[in-house]
Amino acid sequence: MFFNFFKTRPVRQFQHVPIYWDKDKEEREERRERIRQEVENEHGNPNLRPKSTLKRGFLTNQRKEKALTSQTNTFRMALVIGLLVACLAFMFK
Repeated sequence: MFFNFFKTRPVRQFQHVPIYWDKDKEEREERRERIRQEVENEHGNPNLRPKSTLKRGFLTNQRKEKALTSQTNTFRMALVIGLLVACLAFMFK
C-alpha cells in the first residue's frame, strides 16, 4: 500500500446548536401558572384537577444538601486524623 504523506484529511466539522435555558423565565411562567390555578380554584372551576405542590428540582436540592453534609463529614474526619498524627508525632519525638 502506498500512503500519501502530502495530503491531509479534511477537518472534521460538527454542527453544534447551543441551548440557552433561562431559569428566571421558567420560574416566572411556573409562578404565573400557579397563580392562575389558584384563581380558578377560588372561582370553583369543576374541570380543574389539583396540581402537585412539589417544585421541580426538589430531589436535586436534597442531593446537594446530602453532598454538602458528606463534604463536611469528610473534612471533620481529615481534621481528626491530622490531629491524631500530630499527637503521635509529638509523643514519639
